[in-house]
Formats: sequence, C-alpha cells, structure tokens
Amino acid sequence: MKRVLKYITVIFIVTFIVAATNLLFAGEPDSLRQQTSFSSEKILNLKTVWSGSANPASLQFFDIQQKIGKAYLNFNNESGDFHRYRQEKTFNEIGFFTSGYVTLDKWKFYGNFNYSNSKNEGINWTDVLKPYDDNPYILADSVGGTYHKEYFTMQGKASWQIDDKLTFGVDINYNAGVGARRKDPRPKNITTTFDISPAIIFSFSKIKLGANFSYQTSKEDIEISTVTDSIYSFFNFKGLGAYSVSTEKDNRSHESNLFGGGIQIGFNGNKLNNLTEVNFYRKSTDIKRGVSFPLQVVLLEKYSTNVTSTFMFLRDVKTINKLKIYFADKHIYGHEPVVEPKLEQYSYQWSTLAKYTLYWYNEQKYGLGYSYFKLIDANHFNWGGTVSGEVTTSQSTYYFVPETNEQTLNYFNLKGSFEKEFLGKSNTLVLSVNGSYQKGFNSSYKIVNDKILLETVNTEFVAHDFNYYNAHLVQLGGAFQFGRMIELYKSPVQLFLTGEYKRLISQMNSTNRNIFSLKLGMNF
Repeated sequence: MKRVLKYITVIFIVTFIVAATNLLFAGEPDSLRQQTSFSSEKILNLKTVWSGSANPASLQFFDIQQKIGKAYLNFNNESGDFHRYRQEKTFNEIGFFTSGYVTLDKWKFYGNFNYSNSKNEGINWTDVLKPYDDNPYILADSVGGTYHKEYFTMQGKASWQIDDKLTFGVDINYNAGVGARRKDPRPKNITTTFDISPAIIFSFSKIKLGANFSYQTSKEDIEISTVTDSIYSFFNFKGLGAYSVSTEKDNRSHESNLFGGGIQIGFNGNKLNNLTEVNFYRKSTDIKRGVSFPLQVVLLEKYSTNVTSTFMFLRDVKTINKLKIYFADKHIYGHEPVVEPKLEQYSYQWSTLAKYTLYWYNEQKYGLGYSYFKLIDANHFNWGGTVSGEVTTSQSTYYFVPETNEQTLNYFNLKGSFEKEFLGKSNTLVLSVNGSYQKGFNSSYKIVNDKILLETVNTEFVAHDFNYYNAHLVQLGGAFQFGRMIELYKSPVQLFLTGEYKRLISQMNSTNRNIFSLKLGMNF
C-alpha cells in the first residue's frame, strides 16, 4: 500500500509540474486546436478496414497525413479478493510507452517502445512469467509469494509503395523480460521473443490481394534456487489439474517456434469497403528440464486459424460505420515422452523415446462487433460507441489411459462502450463509460474416479476455473482523458492526463476485483 501511495504522489507532483508548464508555454489557442490529440490514433484506425490486419504492408492504406506521436508514463493497479489460481492478489505496474506514425515519400512507418516494471503480490502455483498463454504444462510450487517482473518491448513496421500496383511491408517485434521471486524457493525467469513478418499487397482497381508470412522464436529459462537447506516440492502441472511432483531443483526451459501466414482480399466500393482475411499458424513449444542432459517434459503443439471480415459503410467523411465478423479455431496437443527403464542413455531425444498425446484441447470463437462514431476532424470526434458479442466453445481432455479428465466449456461475453469528446479553445476532454457481461452455458466436467490417479489431480484448480467461466461476471467502468494544447519550443504538442477505473463483480462467492490506471504524457 505504501508503494501505491508513493506512485500516486509522484504522479500528482508531475501533474502539478505539467500545469505550471502550461502557464509558461501556452500559445495562441485557436492556432493550436487542430493539432494531434489523443483521439488521432483512434480515428486513424477507425477510418480504414485494414487497421486490424496482420499484413504490415497495409500500413500504406492508413491516412497518415501528418506525423502522429505520443509518449507517456503509466501506472496500473489491480486488487481485490476475486482472483483465479495463478493470478496475483494485487498487481502494481509502472512503465513508459512511446509510439509514432510518419510518412516519407512512398514509405510509411510505425514504431513503438515500451518498458514496464511490475510487482505481483500473493501469486501462487506458478513459476513462469505468463501462466495464461495456452500452456497447461506449468512449473509451480505451493509456497508462492511476490513476483517482480520487468519487460522491454519494441516494434517496427514499414510499408513501401513500389508502384500503383505493388506494396511491400515488414513488421519486426522484439520482447525481453526478467522475473524473480525473493522468497524460497526462488525462481528466476529470463524470456526473449523475436518475430518478423514480411508481406506484399497487389492492387487492381477496386480489389486488393495480400499475403504475409510470420516467423517467431521465443524462449523462457527458469532457474530455481534456495538460500536455506529446506526441501520443497515442485509441481509439474499438465492438463485439467493433473500433475507430477519432485523435490529436485532442476532448471527448466520453454523454447517455442511459430510459423504461419495469412491472405487478404480487400474491396473498395462507392458505398462499402470490405477486408476479408484468413490467418493461420503452427506453434511448437519444447519444454525440457535439466542443464547438462535436458530431459524432455513435453512437446506442445498449437494450431490456430482466424477468419475475419470487416465492413465499412460509407455515408459521409464525418461518419464511421464499421462492422467486424470473425471466427477463430484453436487446437493444442501435448505430446509426452515415455522413458522406459531399459533406456540408459544420457541424451533423451524424441527419436529414442516413445511419445503419447495425452493432452487434447480445441476451441472455437464466434464474434461480431459494431462501431459508430461522428467525427469533427482527423483529430477529434463528437461522440461514438462500440458493441460486441462473442461465444466461446471448448473441449479439453487429459488421458491417464484408460481413464480421463474431460471438460466442455461454453460461455458468451457481451461488451459495450460510449465516448463523448468536449472541445474548448485549447483544452480537450473525453469521457467514456464501458461494461461487459460474461456467463457460461451447457458446460460440464468429469474427473477420474480412481483413488490413486486422484492423488495426482488438483481438483480445486479444475473446479475453480470451471466456475470462473460459468458464473455471472459483470464489469463496469469509466474513464476520462484531459488534454491541453501548448507550444513547446515553437512546436504544438498536447499534454494529457488520463484515468480509468473498472470493477469486476463475480457471482463466485460474491467477490470483486478493482482495476485502476493513470497515464501522463504528451501527443506530438
């Protein structure tokens, strides 16, 4: 709590400095009104059907008529007694983010840099940095504690219009992170991710055809240590609460490779624009333990296909009517090795071992979203809102041979938001409200009956996550964005302060969770 108060105090001090800066640098209000604001990027993305495309060459179709840039400091806090297993009870994060769009002749660029430092208090049953990344094979201990995590992320995207018919693009991302818990047992995590996506688009009158290729490589290393002689149990979790347990402090590594791509078909008409896109990829994660002679734990394979169709109805230049329909399919398989007693080799490779697919998971999402906004200009809107709905169906199975843990999980989620922008001579204020509702239906699960097998299944995990998705979950929130245009060294910029609050209310034990965030920065 003291740390939270410290961050809030710092933010208010900086806010006071910003207010003082306004008095020193304020220029003629009317001459500054039309410059870049915190609505500029939102409107830029609303005005094209290509804004959600995985094809980086589509940056060429963004209406970047002026440089758009922003930089801000942020503070995020989450707290409350409503939390899932492997989720922290209290989350505090501070960070810095900057991004920008620019056009240079036939090139268009986008780039961003983000740094974040977080404190995750009261986190249990996970010793990995990201426990909710579709990987059930989690290393954990029952002690838990406070995790300190730090991330750097960078992205660079470029699009080059070679001629009227051909556009080339590339997207490069890099992510690095570290995490540690300063309580026995003490995991230390180091993670890196790099991905690149080259792309091309052919233009024919009203039709555009595009294709992109994606490659990603990532790794997370986990080193377990202690400062005492105490013996701890380490749990290797598998699907649906199944686990094995060991007292050995083996290092662990998660190495992933992703290959994929997508195709796009765009249509520009007088009354309607449309983009239909299909993306697919295969991601394999090789999980091993040990250093000198790493032992295979599992090979996790994930196959994903996403189909999206976005429609923009063209009435006039000051109105945005946008409809998005999408379908996503995901399959995950966990191939576990079987080490036979007669095998006496030090190097355990798939070629020398039998392997069984013991974890099966498949999921489908069906959704649509609609956005309507009334624009004032390229940097401001009058009012607008979005509504969306999504249905998720999934089936998961973990095989003990011949018995199984099985789960069918179905739930829907409805979301809505409304925003209103108020303009003064040099001040801008945006107020917004948002909410969502989630509820499960026709879901079921079955746990093995064998007493010996039940000893290696954490039934509380399965029951808790099952109830999380099937109980009523309501989210209510509101936000404000305040900005003031000034002249800084003869250049117009907008200083801004934003704040957002959300409250999650769950039917599970009548609990709730509060989410609060602040941002302080400038648009230029």
